[in-house]
Amino acid sequence: MVLKTVDEIEELAKNFYRYLDFATAKLIEHILSYDYLPLKTEIAKDLGIPSYTLSRKLNYLKRLGVAFGVNIDFSSIGLRKLVIIVKDYIERDIVERDNKFGKFLNFYAPILLPFQGTLLVYYIPASIDTHEIISKLTSIVRDIKDISNYNVIIKSIYSRAKFTYHFDFIRKEFKVNWDRLYRLSSESTSVVKDVDVNELRTEDYRYSKFDLLDLLIIDQLEVDPFKHIASISKELDISYAKVLKHFKQHVSRVVKGFRLRLIPLPIGSSLYVCIRVEGSYNLLYKLANILSELVFIAGIHLSPQNVMYVLAVITPDVLSSLTRFLSEFGVYYDVYLLDRTRRVAYTLPYTGYSKFLRGWTV
Repeated sequence: MVLKTVDEIEELAKNFYRYLDFATAKLIEHILSYDYLPLKTEIAKDLGIPSYTLSRKLNYLKRLGVAFGVNIDFSSIGLRKLVIIVKDYIERDIVERDNKFGKFLNFYAPILLPFQGTLLVYYIPASIDTHEIISKLTSIVRDIKDISNYNVIIKSIYSRAKFTYHFDFIRKEFKVNWDRLYRLSSESTSVVKDVDVNELRTEDYRYSKFDLLDLLIIDQLEVDPFKHIASISKELDISYAKVLKHFKQHVSRVVKGFRLRLIPLPIGSSLYVCIRVEGSYNLLYKLANILSELVFIAGIHLSPQNVMYVLAVITPDVLSSLTRFLSEFGVYYDVYLLDRTRRVAYTLPYTGYSKFLRGWTV
């Protein structure tokens, strides 16, 4: 589904909230609960419904503007996510046409406040030193003042959309249950081992086979995670047996379930923001899992440098409540207002990554 205008998105958002009921919300939550990629028949069995009924429900969600993708553990296949905040505005075509790193660009958005700047996200092979990109940016844009805020991301958590807790089905409006989030924050959780960014050196990884076919299968699944292996085989013009073997032996190991790739959120009254939070990794990991219940959280990205980036489409009043929530934990945060109309998300150039496979790891 391609949405060309703001009016189309607003209309779709109205329809989504108008027709969202408790049963549909539970279906979305169930799909997002898997930490691996099940077949549609397994999902239907878990729900106690026939496969054709599940297909009908999924088509209904698609008509409402809901699209799913797959949650890929990119670090396990030797890719690193790099988030850069530049305190100067960079034209999009400048970073796109960079011959060496432009093809690895995953996200671009101008920063409007608190300064005129740029938010960049790259997926780069682990064999490339992240400082190369920083040096390259300073060389192609000579008047850059400061790009000191950059972090390697080792964990990304996407919205798990707990509508049943944070949506008023009578008034048909989104409503954050802050009491629940505070209660979750007081519950004990398993301690996460502190991660040192130096542990992410390429030579420390354990090597395993992973080739271009595996990447092409992931590419297909990112567009449609419910796509049958037979359909992927036909699309790639590669034998079913070979595609199935690669899926079972390689791809299934790096797919960590589903994520919401698209859900219609109102534009008129919302802000598009990036919140950069500093605190202990264990605390940030806990906060990330708590905040993932909120559907307006587009993604939360954790760095071993004790930094978390939260991307959200959010109303001003909820943003104010969210920052108060963060303040309760004594973390330091900055809020960056992004230009929603000029932001660009790029598909991953899997064929471009293929030449680095020799140095990739699983």
